[in-house]
Amino acid sequence: MHWLLRLDKTPRLVLLSIALGLVGGFGAQLFLWLLNEGETLIFTAITHEQFLSVAAAAGMKQPPVFHLNWWIPLATTSGGLLAGFLVYSFAPEAEGHGTDAAVKAFHQTKGLIRARVPVVKALASAITIGSGGSAGREGPTAQIAAGVGSILGRLLRLPEDERRYMVLMGMAAGLSAIFKSPLGTAIFSVEILYSGMAFEGGALLYCVIAAAVAYAVTGAIEGWSPLFILPTEGFGSGRDLVWYGVLGVFAGLVATLLPAVFYRVRDQFHKLRVPNHFKPAIGGLLVGSIGIFVPGVLGGGYGYMQLALQGGAGMALWLLLLLGLFKIITLSLTIGSGGSGGVFAPSLYIGAMLGAAMALLLHLFGVTSISSTGMAVVGMAAVFAGAARVPIATLVMVAEMTGGYHLIMPTMLAVALSYLVQFSLTRHAKYPTLYEAQVVAPTDSPVHRGLYYQVATDLLRRGQMHLDQDILASELAGQSNSDNGIPLGNTSKNLFRMRLVAGTPLAGAEIRSIGIPDLLILTILRSDHQIAPSAATTLQVGDELVIASDPKAMATFREHASPTVKSKQDAA
Repeated sequence: MHWLLRLDKTPRLVLLSIALGLVGGFGAQLFLWLLNEGETLIFTAITHEQFLSVAAAAGMKQPPVFHLNWWIPLATTSGGLLAGFLVYSFAPEAEGHGTDAAVKAFHQTKGLIRARVPVVKALASAITIGSGGSAGREGPTAQIAAGVGSILGRLLRLPEDERRYMVLMGMAAGLSAIFKSPLGTAIFSVEILYSGMAFEGGALLYCVIAAAVAYAVTGAIEGWSPLFILPTEGFGSGRDLVWYGVLGVFAGLVATLLPAVFYRVRDQFHKLRVPNHFKPAIGGLLVGSIGIFVPGVLGGGYGYMQLALQGGAGMALWLLLLLGLFKIITLSLTIGSGGSGGVFAPSLYIGAMLGAAMALLLHLFGVTSISSTGMAVVGMAAVFAGAARVPIATLVMVAEMTGGYHLIMPTMLAVALSYLVQFSLTRHAKYPTLYEAQVVAPTDSPVHRGLYYQVATDLLRRGQMHLDQDILASELAGQSNSDNGIPLGNTSKNLFRMRLVAGTPLAGAEIRSIGIPDLLILTILRSDHQIAPSAATTLQVGDELVIASDPKAMATFREHASPTVKSKQDAA
């Protein structure tokens, strides 16, 4: 493969995106087979029932007949126990929802994912969801394909930035294969990294190629029809946009509630003084207990989403609201306890139930022009767009998944309102979105901060930028005061901050006398003003120094500046 490394970056990544598209497409088919086997061997074998599929739900005029099945908790608990031992024995990072793990790999681990993770994630997710766990199949496929991308990048010894791109390309391919949404999932992969309105634009082209190839593989195997089947109807008249706007506001409220409940449940499971191996079984027991009375919340829930998209298929208002509410709870219990699965599909489920319920409520009050199907589709998009802070990607994805392109206008309105409401209400929340590994903007990502600091360093050195106490307190107070400092882009130097304390032997010394190679004092904050230092600048007690240096040189400088050095000199 040495010939690949001799190529320029763009053609190399194009070829690798095609390869990852094939991996994502065929990998998704393998995972779906594992999922079906898991359902057959665990849920169906124990309960003698099956999850409602989209194909089975299509055309149904009434929801499935409900009856109590006391074997459901045994299935969900068994699945949780098996998945827990598998995950926590071999790859603890495979717990939870896989998309968040891929985001974390991009921001925090230099695009590195352990080779065993894709295998463990596939098996654990198939067991969790196949036993009745309330989770989606998109997160596992995202982490599986992203993991393969990371492994391939490591084997090829790609540069760090390309390895991160490989993670995003794999995620786009896996999601595209599952949702049959090539453009939407490509955008999702570069938008999900940031909770603000930001994108990793440099990776978009390669994600589009990977997603398109994966979609081609899925289409060739399963056909080209969308994931869901919609009745052919419009969204109504222009006056109905008001009601879609109201739906967007309510979706924003639900999108605010969802991360709060999800992570509160997760944190409570973390506090349990029980070995991690057993926690998914506890979550499974609680989910199964709810499933006895509300079986529609078990599994991925795609069949019930199809019912909602068909105007509710005769489901009462109270049932639609109940399904949406308990899906929030069962999702939180399944993933929060350490089970393995995705949060995207459950979020769509909650939104579909909200939209269908609101349409039914409007019909009861005489607003008959509103489309139940349109409200359900728009609800799907609006809830997830707010909860995950990915408005643009969700808008496209839901249109591709349902074929509801005629609903673009009301979806745009509802998604925008949901995002704004959710953003406003979670501004100071501990967990503002469903994806804990997200950062607000590129400047907050370790991937880009080093480059920004490198630029700032160059400006400081040339005297074209000044730092004040607020910047030192907020931006440089943490890592820069540590032994490791903040990496400066692709250089060998880090950015450090240091205050000269009383008793330092450097008090009164000129900078030229320091004589430590690979160390540069960029700026000095003294009292309320800033000094651009020169070789003749004299240091004083209380000076706040911003230094560019390699860690070894900085350690030497700290030793020279320590008051203990002066004490030893005086004693001698």
